[in-house]
Amino acid sequence: MMKTMHKQGLRVLKIRGIMYTCICLSFAAGYMLSAYFLKWQSFKVMMIVSMVLVILLALYFIFVAPRYRYAIFKYQYDEHRIFIQKGLFFIKQTHVPLYRIQNVEIEEGWIMRRYYLANILMHTAGGLVSVKLIHKDEAQKLNAFIRQHGMIDESGASHQGLEANTSDE
Repeated sequence: MMKTMHKQGLRVLKIRGIMYTCICLSFAAGYMLSAYFLKWQSFKVMMIVSMVLVILLALYFIFVAPRYRYAIFKYQYDEHRIFIQKGLFFIKQTHVPLYRIQNVEIEEGWIMRRYYLANILMHTAGGLVSVKLIHKDEAQKLNAFIRQHGMIDESGASHQGLEANTSDE
């Protein structure tokens, strides 16, 4: 059964959107203040355009993007692999065999910590794969599962294939 990000993840994404909107608003306010004090001819037009852009960005960052990211992300794991699916119209499916995972990290930001959420980052030789905004208990459970089934020790080193590389010389 495919799992999705935690419902509180939607709230975290909205808070992040509010922060992005505040940053955009501060840039727009600085731009309008400089236009006002420098007495640019098109101050009123720039003020209207800036406000419309900030409102559109706020709608996107707070309402559209979080719901989209929540809807497109699914993951599943079994004793052999981790399956991650992203996308709505163009679906990208990633299959990561557990024995290919070299290092596992649990990451939590200060907003995520408040809602007891975490990201789990899995490093392979081919790159980085992540499962985002899941409950912290689920992240720890997935971390333990990968360490148990993927043969990763506590230092993060994989012992898969070590026996084949040693030789008696």
